[in-house]
Amino acid sequence: MSLRQHQREAVRQALLREGMRLLAAQGFAATTVDQIASAAGVAKGTFYNYFATKEDLALAALPPRLEALRRELAGAEGLPLRAALHRLLTRLAEWTQQIHPDVIWLWCIENLRRGGAERASQLLHRLVTDLCARGQRRGEITDRRPAEEVALDIEGIVLARLAAWYHSGAPPGLLPRLLAAVDTYLAGARAGDPAGDAERTGAGALRRTEAMGKETGGR
Repeated sequence: MSLRQHQREAVRQALLREGMRLLAAQGFAATTVDQIASAAGVAKGTFYNYFATKEDLALAALPPRLEALRRELAGAEGLPLRAALHRLLTRLAEWTQQIHPDVIWLWCIENLRRGGAERASQLLHRLVTDLCARGQRRGEITDRRPAEEVALDIEGIVLARLAAWYHSGAPPGLLPRLLAAVDTYLAGARAGDPAGDAERTGAGALRRTEAMGKETGGR
């Protein structure tokens, strides 16, 4: 990497670090691009050389966390599917404590709006698909449906639970709810009926999440 590239990366990291600090402290609506640029020690115009919008900066915080988690789980080959998903959900719950709930809600909305075009959503889908495929090879869950489809069910359940958590005021107790919802789905997947279990625990809730997103567009 050249000196110029190092300098550009340093500025980008400063914007990301200070932006996430302000977002965590103030929330999404109260934080401005001017504040982020000032805290990072650059001009407002410089911000737009690195991020098209404040939303893009907020979403950029998630991919590095997901990439690190994917490496961690790839190195834990012997971990059963349920334990691996529990670790993923535990990390996700931890991130909601480190990042303002507004950012988590923004990701939920962008996941529904942009789907596979959103980087964090791509990484999450790849991670969950890999875990499900591994679980199917071991006979932990049925292989009657492709791992990718099973992963989409699980992601829908997680998004629905996150949306419900956000709209109820982001109260304590998110992790037990996430774990219970995914465990209910896995029980059906082990019994060979993940499609039916997804409808009971995730698909209906996800439809409500989509409706909430259309009505509110965010908090």
